[in-house]
Amino acid sequence: MFKNYFLLALKVLKRKPFYTFISLFGISFTLMILMLLTSLFDATLGDNKPLGNRDRLVILTTMERTRTEIDTILSIDTSMVNNLAVYDTTITFEDDVVSTSNNSMSYKFVDKNLRDLKEVSDYAFFDPGPQVDGYLEGRKFSFDAYYTTASYWEVFDFDFIAGSPFNIEDEKSANKVVVLTDKAAKEYFGVADASVIDKEMLLGKEIFRVKGLVKRPLASSPLFGGDIFMPSMTTDPRSLSSDDMYGGFMAVFLAPTPEKKKAVQDELKFLSENYQMPPDEFHDAMQLLNADFFSAYAQGLLGERDGEKALKMLFIPIAILLLLFVALPLLNLINLNIGRVYERKSEIGVRKAFGANAKDILLQFIFENLVLTFIGGIIGMLLAVGLISYINANDLLSIARLSYSPQVFVYFLLVIIAFGFLSGILPAYRMSRTNVADSLR
Repeated sequence: MFKNYFLLALKVLKRKPFYTFISLFGISFTLMILMLLTSLFDATLGDNKPLGNRDRLVILTTMERTRTEIDTILSIDTSMVNNLAVYDTTITFEDDVVSTSNNSMSYKFVDKNLRDLKEVSDYAFFDPGPQVDGYLEGRKFSFDAYYTTASYWEVFDFDFIAGSPFNIEDEKSANKVVVLTDKAAKEYFGVADASVIDKEMLLGKEIFRVKGLVKRPLASSPLFGGDIFMPSMTTDPRSLSSDDMYGGFMAVFLAPTPEKKKAVQDELKFLSENYQMPPDEFHDAMQLLNADFFSAYAQGLLGERDGEKALKMLFIPIAILLLLFVALPLLNLINLNIGRVYERKSEIGVRKAFGANAKDILLQFIFENLVLTFIGGIIGMLLAVGLISYINANDLLSIARLSYSPQVFVYFLLVIIAFGFLSGILPAYRMSRTNVADSLR
C-alpha cells in the first residue's frame, strides 16, 4: 500500500512542476535555516565537549561589593487647627546603598574561601588573562591565554588529541608547561598532532613546554575561550597577591548531580552573607553572583543580573520568533496543498465510489505530503551541510563553529516529520470528508 502511495505521490508531483518547485523551495529554504539555527544552538548550548557536565555546573564570575549607610528622611505633614496651619515633622532612618562595585575575584580570595565547599564534588579557578605573544623564527603570534588550576581539566572534559593536562604539581611549582588548542598549534607549529608534544614555545619572555593538545571547542565561551592554557601560578605574580578580594579570577563548581546545584548556590549565598570584610575595606558587604550554565549564558548576552529574568528575556523572544518563522511558510504550504488536492476532487470521488473510506484518503494525502516534505528536507539538509562546511572552513562566525552532530540530524528529522504532518493534515482532512456525489458531479 505505501509503495503505491509513494509512486502515486511522485507522479502527482510531476503534474504541476511550477507548484512543486514553489513547494520544494519553501520547504527546503525553511528547513535549511532551521538546521543552521539548530546547529548554532547545539554548538553553543549543547552538551558537546568540554561541556559534558553543563547540567551540573554552577558558574561564579562576579563579586559584588556594596556599602550601605543610614539615610535620614525628613517628612512634613500640614494640617489646619483653628484656621491655623500646624506642621508635623517626622524623621525616619533607612539603609541606603551608596556604593556598588562589581568585578571578578582575586586569587587570594578564591584560594582561601572557595576550595572547601561541602556541596561541591570539584571546582576550577581560572583567569582569562590578557593576550600573550608567542615568537618563532622571527614571527609573532598573539594568543588568548587562560591561567587555570589543575582541577580545571576535571570540570571541563576537553577532547585531548595528544599529551595530557598539567597536574597539581605543575600548578604548585609554577612549571612552565602549556596545553594548546589544535588551532593554536596549527598556527604556531604548522601542525596539530602528537608531534608538538614536548616542543618548546617562546611565550612572552618565558620558554614553555607543550604538555597537551586539545580540540578547539565549538563555541567561544568565557569559560574556555583560550588558545593556550597555563598553570595558574605562572601568571603575573602581582595578580596573585595584589588584592584581598578583586582580581582576574573566576570560579566554576561541579555539583555531584544536577539536583545538587541549588545546594551549591545556597552555600555560596551563606558564605556571602557571613563573610567578614577586611578592616580597611571601604565596602561593608559582598555578594557572589552565580548561576547555572543556561542562566549564566543569558546573563552574559543581556547584561542582566537576575538569572531567571535573563533566561525569560532571551529565550521567550527567540521561541516566538522561531514560531513565526516556521508558521509563515507552514501556512503558505497549507494553502498550496489545499489548492493542489482540490484539483483531485474527482479522483477522490472515484476512489470513494470504489470503496475507499475517509481514513484511506486521509492517510494517502498525509503520506504524499510527507514525501514532498522529505524531498525538500533532503535538499535543505544538503544546502545546510554545504553552508556549515563553508562557514567553518573560513571561520566566518567568531563566536562558534557550527556543528552537524548526530543530535542535529535527529532534531532535523523530527522537524521534517512535524513540518510534513502539520502542513498536510488540514488539506487531507478536508479532502477525506468530500461527498462522493458532489465529487463525481
